[in-house]
Amino acid sequence: MNGPSFERTETFCAAWTELPDAVNDLWDACMQDQQGSDVARALTANFVGVAAAPYAGCLIDATEQLQRRSPCRAFLLAIDDDAPTDYAELTATTRKHGPLRDIVLEQIVLRISERDLRLAPGLLRPLMLDELPSHLLWALPWPADEQNFELLIDMCPHAIVDSRSFGAPARELKLLRERRARGEAISDLSWLRLQPWRRALAEAFERFNWVPGTDVQATIRHGREARTAAMLLAHWLEERLGADVTYESGDRAALLGPVHVRLVVGDIEVDVEYRDGMLVAHVTTPSVCLLPFTNSAARGNDAELLVRAMDEA
Repeated sequence: MNGPSFERTETFCAAWTELPDAVNDLWDACMQDQQGSDVARALTANFVGVAAAPYAGCLIDATEQLQRRSPCRAFLLAIDDDAPTDYAELTATTRKHGPLRDIVLEQIVLRISERDLRLAPGLLRPLMLDELPSHLLWALPWPADEQNFELLIDMCPHAIVDSRSFGAPARELKLLRERRARGEAISDLSWLRLQPWRRALAEAFERFNWVPGTDVQATIRHGREARTAAMLLAHWLEERLGADVTYESGDRAALLGPVHVRLVVGDIEVDVEYRDGMLVAHVTTPSVCLLPFTNSAARGNDAELLVRAMDEA
């Protein structure tokens, strides 16, 4: 049996003041050429994505995944101080499987200046689907002035950030931890990218008898792009093991995770190294060098990580 196919409507333009009627018109557009078949709206979430206009493609990539995994009404805000600030572009995607027709994406794109971002809640809140979870993707550096972020998370109780883009990660990761301690639901794509490393290290500890309180020395080697990931992993090791962590500069600048992690746990050594898309782990005790084991270092692309973050919220 063939899988479902996806069909997208043409793009419609509407002034901001006309958005409620324009969103309703998406339903009519999806009803065209259905030969009498019924069309159902299968949306399960509201999604608000914010990115700088030159990088807004990441928001489109996200909706490509969401229409397959988490059908939603998506509001994509492309920050562009030179763009007209009074119109939006609207499209919808229908999933077709035999006689069944479901609307799985209603996408509203607004090019908006940063100074007008404060207007977004007033524009979007009346259009958000009641009683469905709402998620915010903040695909920008952590803001120096958090006012706009606060306005958006007020209408989206679950926020998703990518700390890889943080300008001052030591300070800003601490701010995230403080927000979570206050009960705010904030996911970090960088943390999800680290899951293979955390899994490999946890599996290594299953190979020997770990005694809590044992002195642990850790060394994390990383490239330029993985600075924040290394900090996240270091904090995890400090919390879990009381590890004393040092950093080393690596030579894989484009790698988004560490290059190598070494733990000295009392008289036991644990080494996990990135090799061609795999994590190779070695455990050495005073009496034996155990056979190495391997795990995939892949955790998915950013759009897939976004879907996982929404699923886990």
